[in-house]
Amino acid sequence: MSRLLSPRAFLAVVALFAAVRLGSAQAPRGKADAGGFPAPTPELERGRAVYVLSSCHFCHGVDLTGAQMGATDLMHSPLIAADQNGNVIGPVVRAGKPNLQTAMPSYPDLTPQEIAELAAYVHYLRRQGRYRELTMDADEQGDARAGETYFNANCATCHSRSGDLAGVASKYGAALRPRVLRPSDDPAPTGTDRTAAGLIQHAKLLERYTPADVRNVISFLREPAR
Repeated sequence: MSRLLSPRAFLAVVALFAAVRLGSAQAPRGKADAGGFPAPTPELERGRAVYVLSSCHFCHGVDLTGAQMGATDLMHSPLIAADQNGNVIGPVVRAGKPNLQTAMPSYPDLTPQEIAELAAYVHYLRRQGRYRELTMDADEQGDARAGETYFNANCATCHSRSGDLAGVASKYGAALRPRVLRPSDDPAPTGTDRTAAGLIQHAKLLERYTPADVRNVISFLREPAR
């Protein structure tokens, strides 16, 4: 991050503009401004304000994939994947990274709320970007046994291939991958976990899947039941 503007000095102004924009007609989804695409909720828009006014987008990009001048690719960073409500992002942002090729400055004046909203916006961008990347992976050749292992470790607490997911491969056909990646887009089948905790877990998995993980799980779900 390169601190060209102070979040503390201008955050209120940008938040006001964000509130006006969200309170009136929504900006078209395909139209971005200098700081990227408008966010869908007031909380995320406040997080975007922190991201832009701290000049994060100059090095990390408006979609987290900038990685300019030695900056971290936040879209694929395992460190960001481990973050919970800013508990990992916050200390890094506050301390900065002075030893990078182009030093990331520190932001010690950001409040806990601003850190939480910044983190929420970063996770929002990661989920959008990872979904696009993983749905564009056309390779469906996976390892069903590895997929079963992944499923048992990450999914079996809430789902069963012989229960709520019975017949899911034939039901969705070619659309199975998007449904696995973002099941909240689909009306909940009987017995499916759609609690807040379940949706949070799905969002975390979306940020952490590798292409191989997805291919393996898809192969497992497509395999005839034993």
